[in-house]
Amino acid sequence: MLNLILFVASLASAAPAGYRVTKPSANGCELSLGPAEKDGVVPMRAECVWPEITIEKFNKAMANLDNHDLYWETVVDSTVKRVDGDRSLVFQKHRSKGINDREILLWMSHKVVDGYDRYSWTKATGEALTVTKGNVETARSDGYWQAKAENGGIRVIHTLSYDPGGSVPGFLVRWFQTSGLEANTSDLRAYLAK
Repeated sequence: MLNLILFVASLASAAPAGYRVTKPSANGCELSLGPAEKDGVVPMRAECVWPEITIEKFNKAMANLDNHDLYWETVVDSTVKRVDGDRSLVFQKHRSKGINDREILLWMSHKVVDGYDRYSWTKATGEALTVTKGNVETARSDGYWQAKAENGGIRVIHTLSYDPGGSVPGFLVRWFQTSGLEANTSDLRAYLAK
């Protein structure tokens, strides 16, 4: 019981100003949505405490960009196309029920920010992508996963601003902003716990 109280207290007020908590406790995470950005995208955020995961396991998994399709059910292909200094150009294909697959080229990088190991990405605008027939180019994907060691486990923060592009029913967008975000955190946690 004391561990549960400490966990809930550790997540209290985790959401930044302007964010609305959508799930206060989802698989060790507090999930929230921010105010719409200039392009209308609503940013998603998860702050998690995973006491059974080490920072070493997190870093090993996140640094292996070619394996990201092993961690998340929605990522069905993740392939490094080239390395350019401290960043990598990565092709990803995303799959969600009810819509065509999405394809994107991302610039991915790692750096330490305020004691967190941060693995971030942004759409590689200006890079040529030939989208597979029937699929759609993702309009936007910006975000990061970051973690730091805490009490033998890790504290994780995940942010995502995502516009799938094409035509997507509103109910699917709303599903992804809540249940999809929860699935992403659950998928990674389950993989790291192996």
